[in-house]
Amino acid sequence: MRKLLITANLLALLTACALPFVSDEAVTNAVDRYEAAYLNVIGPSDTLNRDVDTLEDALITINARYVDEVNLDDLVDEAIRGLRNTSDSTPPTTRALNALLASLDKFSGYMPPETYSRYQQSLDGDFIGFGVRIEMRDDELTVLSPIAGSAAEEAGILSGDVITHQDGDPLSGLSLHDAVSKLRGPEGSSSVLTIQRDGEDTPLKLTVTRRRVELHSVEYKADGDIGYIRILSFNRKTGDEVEDALKAINRDLGGRFCGVILDLRNNPGGLVSSAIDVADQFLDQGHILKAMNRGNSFTEERAARGDSVHGLPMIIMINQGSASAAEIVAGALQSNGRARLFGEKSYGKGSMQTLFDLENGGGLRLTTGRFTVGRDLSFNHIGLTPDIRDADTGQEQLLAPIGRASRTMMCNPSLETAAAAHAQ
Repeated sequence: MRKLLITANLLALLTACALPFVSDEAVTNAVDRYEAAYLNVIGPSDTLNRDVDTLEDALITINARYVDEVNLDDLVDEAIRGLRNTSDSTPPTTRALNALLASLDKFSGYMPPETYSRYQQSLDGDFIGFGVRIEMRDDELTVLSPIAGSAAEEAGILSGDVITHQDGDPLSGLSLHDAVSKLRGPEGSSSVLTIQRDGEDTPLKLTVTRRRVELHSVEYKADGDIGYIRILSFNRKTGDEVEDALKAINRDLGGRFCGVILDLRNNPGGLVSSAIDVADQFLDQGHILKAMNRGNSFTEERAARGDSVHGLPMIIMINQGSASAAEIVAGALQSNGRARLFGEKSYGKGSMQTLFDLENGGGLRLTTGRFTVGRDLSFNHIGLTPDIRDADTGQEQLLAPIGRASRTMMCNPSLETAAAAHAQ
């Protein structure tokens, strides 16, 4: 990466690690109520003190860092409700914190220690799993795409598939976080996934085995005199991978390098720090983002001098699956007049989640900010509007929309890409 960034999520994480013990009367009263309910529902237990301490740890963090003011009594009511849901076979702390976090927003969640460890590994670019990029659409677990070379791809899972059940257990209605937790498991373990696919009257049942997935977040090529870069997600390697892609394209094209197509379609987001780094690589100046918490700005990021492609024309491809960190990049470049957006309106997730360690080894994924990008552009619950509208039916050649995007620049795609666009 071209520079070190003091980024929003890193700053928040460092601050979180330094949170002092808060002997606030409201917290103390809330924890006392929870402990009484715990004894009533669970009874005396060897894990009582640890479980109550974990709940207190979470409440202190939420009270200090959640994006909006919270009512601790309401939060403990939700935790107690989860605790009493004994039909749920998960441990008491998991039940309580799942219910508590779900009452805040659909992007906040609790991860038990094993799940939290796996999630941290996935941010490094590899994980154990089936190998699918997924999101919740209308309470349905929808596949954005199988990861190349993964078990999911080999089993025949396709973009647009809805995973309705795992081993007979329904997945609809869960938060994305809870669904991901259910799908994860040890390496070598298998599950039967029930798939609802458009055009198929009968659900498909596919057996998929979990294995290590190396997640390359960037794909690229020189297409004619255009540099085509697709970012699939934003992890800790993404900024470096984009930088490497630009170097490789520069080597291939040299003085013929005419423009860049940055493809962010079906990119569900990821690390804010990586989004800032990617946006900064294409900006010579300007505001990248600002994050607000409880009405106050707590971090702002501006571009450093130096555009990696020296002002060459840029098109960014987006669709309804472009969310969060992908929208940060697209919105910052659009708002600063650096790139035009091509495709469909984006998803509209303009909130930031920060990871906080808990003393039991688990973690919180907590909404701590709402973004504006570029010149104070907000996209939360709205999405980004493309400058050039283009509907991808999903039934056309992969190169066709890329070819249509290339027509909007004074550049020349490959003959194959141009032909695909004209064939539609």
